[in-house]
Amino acid sequence: MRFQQADGILDLRTAEEYQSGHLQDSTWLTWQALPECLNELPATPAKLFLVGDKQEIEAASLFLDAKGYEVNGSLVIESSQAMISWAKQLPGLVVSGKESKNLWSPSPLVKEFMEQLDFDPKALKPRPRTLDLGCGGGRDSVFLASHGWQVTAIDQEARVLKRAKQLATKSGASIKFKCCDLKKSDCFPEGTFDLVTVVRYLNRDLFSQIDAAISPGGYIVYQTFSCGAEAFGSPKNPNFILQEGELSEVFAAYRIIIDRIDTLEDGRPMASFIAQKPAE
Repeated sequence: MRFQQADGILDLRTAEEYQSGHLQDSTWLTWQALPECLNELPATPAKLFLVGDKQEIEAASLFLDAKGYEVNGSLVIESSQAMISWAKQLPGLVVSGKESKNLWSPSPLVKEFMEQLDFDPKALKPRPRTLDLGCGGGRDSVFLASHGWQVTAIDQEARVLKRAKQLATKSGASIKFKCCDLKKSDCFPEGTFDLVTVVRYLNRDLFSQIDAAISPGGYIVYQTFSCGAEAFGSPKNPNFILQEGELSEVFAAYRIIIDRIDTLEDGRPMASFIAQKPAE
């Protein structure tokens, strides 16, 4: 079955139609909502299987193809009786109800950080504070909030931040979002944080502010493009590319936990860095 080989099954029908019967492990996401819900999809490249009527599938296929996804198959459902028929042909693989599978995931480095923690943020009072700089679609912010962190997330793109807020709402995560340009003096929040995360964003002018914002014993998780990425086309501007060992020099006083180069599927190198600030 092609849908069992896909990285995700997108059911494009109405909520009522989805709840009455859908393929097991499906994700409900109408095709009209796709442009505003890219942060709810798996990272590209990924194979997606589509369920819906012919028009819905054709529209979604064109959009997903343009975004770098592969549609590996589809199931055309033109009536409520059609899914009933498929339920008979696929015993145990068609279910009913509201449950919708999450396809998104946080950045691997943020997930790795959480797996290495020797404490449970949910068990602490007050809960530890996180600052997510350049949060984008909010995957890391939502992931951390769901694991007990108090999260402040900043991005300058209102359209992208809207997606992040939607993801937080759907996930039941409480996050303080702030739309502003970190290049401006009034954007960086006051106070200190137990964790600062920066993923795919580089502004060297913020290094001193990041250091000052991390509480004694707190952590920094930083991952962005490293030298050599320009050979693959993007980014080319050296202002957006870290030099090898640059973060370990900037945060030399910290206990360095991870300082390595990872590689994306498209070949671009990523500097991955996790360090802990000394306790006073």
